[in-house]
Amino acid sequence: MKMALRPYQERSLSQLYQWWQRNTATTDVPIVSVPTGGGKSVIIAELVRGLWESWPEHRPRTVVLVPSKELAEQNAAKLRAMLPAGLRVGYYSASLKQKAPDADVIVATIGSIYKHAHLIGNIKCVVIDECHRVGTDGADKGQYRKFLSDLSSMCEYRCVGYTATELRGDGKWLSAGKQPFFDGIACKVHIRELLDAGHLAPLVLPPDGTSVGTRIDTDGIKTTSGDYNLGELSERVDQYIIAAAGEAVVLAAERKKWIAFTPTVANAEHLCELLDGHGISAAVVCGSTPADERAASIEAFRAGRIRCLVTVLALATGFDVPDIDCILWLRPTKSPVLYCQGAGRGLRPAPGKTDCLWLDFSDTSERMGPVDTVRGRSKKATQEEEAKAPSKTCPECGNEVHAAHMVCEACGYVWPEEQKPPRSVSLAPILSTPAAPNITRYEVSHASYRLHRKLGKPDSMRVEYWSGMSVAGTEWVCFEHDGYARKKAVDWWQKRSELPVPDISRTAVDTSEINQPRHPVAIFVDESNKFPEIVKYEFQEEDTQE
Repeated sequence: MKMALRPYQERSLSQLYQWWQRNTATTDVPIVSVPTGGGKSVIIAELVRGLWESWPEHRPRTVVLVPSKELAEQNAAKLRAMLPAGLRVGYYSASLKQKAPDADVIVATIGSIYKHAHLIGNIKCVVIDECHRVGTDGADKGQYRKFLSDLSSMCEYRCVGYTATELRGDGKWLSAGKQPFFDGIACKVHIRELLDAGHLAPLVLPPDGTSVGTRIDTDGIKTTSGDYNLGELSERVDQYIIAAAGEAVVLAAERKKWIAFTPTVANAEHLCELLDGHGISAAVVCGSTPADERAASIEAFRAGRIRCLVTVLALATGFDVPDIDCILWLRPTKSPVLYCQGAGRGLRPAPGKTDCLWLDFSDTSERMGPVDTVRGRSKKATQEEEAKAPSKTCPECGNEVHAAHMVCEACGYVWPEEQKPPRSVSLAPILSTPAAPNITRYEVSHASYRLHRKLGKPDSMRVEYWSGMSVAGTEWVCFEHDGYARKKAVDWWQKRSELPVPDISRTAVDTSEINQPRHPVAIFVDESNKFPEIVKYEFQEEDTQE
């Protein structure tokens, strides 16, 4: 059954197909980044459904790789709901006590299947959920690489990774490294887009007049493998845990479902005891928790019999309790992945839930900034790379682009004509606060078109909308670019002209000068920032468009 997808979900699929078309080698593997709560399991199910619908004669059997049985169950449920009744969805998972290597769609826990690629036959597509778990260097012969390498020796398939955090623990892109498994980002869906559309619940700080007073001091703690040394961090956190528990009880008194993150099991058990002592029913769920006990605690939490689950990181991914309305963060970290995954537990919407309280007892939010503005760092250049032409890093996907190029060929990101000054990092908010828009409506008398050239990048068409004797707004239409920039250019042209869409910007300008495209009667311009942006068009026969 085809499900009605949200616009960003449709976009993620179309940009994935475009990426595969541009990068035809089966060894080319992209990432699709979708925030927690954005419906990755729905997108994955629609990808699989679309393959079977458009390619049935090739039997596009698919393997969906997941790190845990919880994620296996979530993905299988969506697949069964959205796929045609005749397609068999099966598990390959020891923890679920089911192994169906001959299913049309196999949802497999990686720990169960990585040695058994030879059992599953011909596969056309492999989807890796939570793909940030794949090792970034070729020397890492982990479970994912072993399974995929063994599978490649038996059949050809296309592969894609899905994640909410397309970064490594050290903040570098998954597509960086000595021999990275992933080659780029096909689509990046931003948290802010989902928040603005009402698809996520915002994270909020305590109300005005109150704040988190306990702040775990990490000075002097050494760094191990890019993050705080766990032994030293655990000892330090334990010095603050009594005060943090006392504050949490006051600040979160009106909150119904809490989740708390700590560095170690010992910290988690200590916090659980303290919360119980304050009358807050709590339970510890960690990687070492027996499966039956873990399931019972999570079920009691869902039902409201337990108010707070305390974990190390076992609940950072694959844990779906949408009505969590409070997060206690007692896990100082240098890892943007841990930060984003932990904060993401509170973003899911639920009936009656308006937001989720974020109580950070560390300086993590202050150091990393709002969670929706976290970006990756580029790989460190080698001496050989430094000798090459100057380059810059795409802020959307981490692709290295020639310094003179204004469009990223990997994801279609377009740099502004002039670089804006860097945003100063907020020291407190967990989510960024967009500037209040300053939208002005301008009536359009006519439009002009001219060729825009920039050294080192494809030509584009510059469009100026005039209101009387003044230019009210300007935009660039990128006919000669790939990916999303080209798609936007096609949509722009088809909205305004019945002539074939040009492939060359010079042709677009010449055609526009002879056969004037239909221009809007008015444009709405956001003048909040240094560079005004057209945010909406008004055409003669319609009230609002685009």
